[in-house]
Amino acid sequence: MDHCPRYLEPVNRYESKIDTELYRVSAKQFEQKKFEESFRTFMNYVNREMTEKYEIEKNHWQLPHGSLVLDVAIRPDGFLDISAPFVKLPAERLAPILRRIFDINTNVLTLPLIKLDNDGLFFQYSCPMSLAEPFKIYGVINEICINGDSYDDEFVEKFGAVPLREKQVTYLPAEQVERAWNLFHEVLDEALQYDQYFSMKRWYGFCIEILGQALMKIDYALAPQGYLRTRLENSISQLWARKPAEEIISNLRADIEEYKKLEKEKFAKDFYRTTFFMHAKRTAEIEACQKTMAGRYEWAQQDRQHKSSIGVVMSYEYACYDLQYKFFVPQKLEEELRNTLSACSGKSWEEAAEIAWASFQKIMDPGYA
Repeated sequence: MDHCPRYLEPVNRYESKIDTELYRVSAKQFEQKKFEESFRTFMNYVNREMTEKYEIEKNHWQLPHGSLVLDVAIRPDGFLDISAPFVKLPAERLAPILRRIFDINTNVLTLPLIKLDNDGLFFQYSCPMSLAEPFKIYGVINEICINGDSYDDEFVEKFGAVPLREKQVTYLPAEQVERAWNLFHEVLDEALQYDQYFSMKRWYGFCIEILGQALMKIDYALAPQGYLRTRLENSISQLWARKPAEEIISNLRADIEEYKKLEKEKFAKDFYRTTFFMHAKRTAEIEACQKTMAGRYEWAQQDRQHKSSIGVVMSYEYACYDLQYKFFVPQKLEEELRNTLSACSGKSWEEAAEIAWASFQKIMDPGYA
């Protein structure tokens, strides 16, 4: 354990269709009270190709997103309606599924809600066009698309719910899934080895970082869909839980042990390509990326002052995977992160710390933007 964790080249990547320049245009149009024009520009900002393809009549779109069909319409009375069929209730075990819906409505969703109509569950949201500010509506559609396409797998797997729309998917080639399977276990096994080493040293902060970093590394390098991505998101969310460090470490270890037991056939089901209107990750400019990395940069500065090479490397690598878990980053920055992670891979902590620190300084320089 006297060397930096290995960097593994991704075998699968997420894709974004966002046109960042159009967001500024949409926001300006909204400020000018050109509400319909602003919304149409906003839809092109999210995904122009699908917005143009799936407008079934003026100001009415039916957009496929994984297992959902997002229905978006500007009504003649000036209201915006957004809805999406979710799942059909099973014939039995209604109490657990309804409790789970209540939990999602109160603890996960912000503005949209899941509502019951006969035996079907639907995401719904409505507001006047004068309140359809682009940032707000991005959040609404994001919550519906991402939670709808993620939780349907959980509801089908755990509660026996019936999908209202079968996901139209193309599974990845067998050899690509095989590489993903092997990488999956390499990352998990390596994380547990480092965790054991850090635990023996009583470096519990590093335990949290290496376990969390491994989960974000899986998301970065494998880009899974379906139930596996939902499980990863739940596991990663524990990194920011307000709980004692010992409890967080215990929960992360338990999750990683469960991932190691995952059957290969179930694993393979979550590697496919499908039609997405909006991705879970947002696009971030350099300045936003610098703000996200700033806390870890300060930690790295302190570690460098205390001559902790491990601390510098762990701060840098955690910052890299955390950033790319949350955002699509500019190509310039993505290449910098990839090249540095690759250069640090397998090096001694001391050598890797010098490489990581040089990159950290380069990225955090105000002139880098």
